[in-house]
Amino acid sequence: MSHLQEKSEALQKAAKLLHDNSYYTVVAHSAYYCCYQLMMHIWLYSMGKTELELKQQRNSHKILIISVGEMMKKSNPANFYAFCEKILKLKKLRTDADYSDAPFDANKSVNALSLSHSIIPILKKY
Repeated sequence: MSHLQEKSEALQKAAKLLHDNSYYTVVAHSAYYCCYQLMMHIWLYSMGKTELELKQQRNSHKILIISVGEMMKKSNPANFYAFCEKILKLKKLRTDADYSDAPFDANKSVNALSLSHSIIPILKKY
């Protein structure tokens, strides 16, 4: 297991713990980054790319999502469509939770957890 996979599992547990303790605002952040760590694992180990290659990109999150999605699309279009739909929703929730001057309630927190839980099995296939 790579360090990225270990970090992903820790963030997944943290997201649930935060939700269970009503720290809803930070759940989306942890839920998104648990998926991000798995995407990074795919980038490095399945795609054979480097961290430096990603850091040199202007919008690393977007590039990572697109690159991982394109890899999925070649092998399993159903995974690709499910991944893209859900990761973009989760990314929006994370962005709203981190930067928006609006409440982030239990329902949004549950949604972030649910999206993360459905994305993780897809990412683990790669």
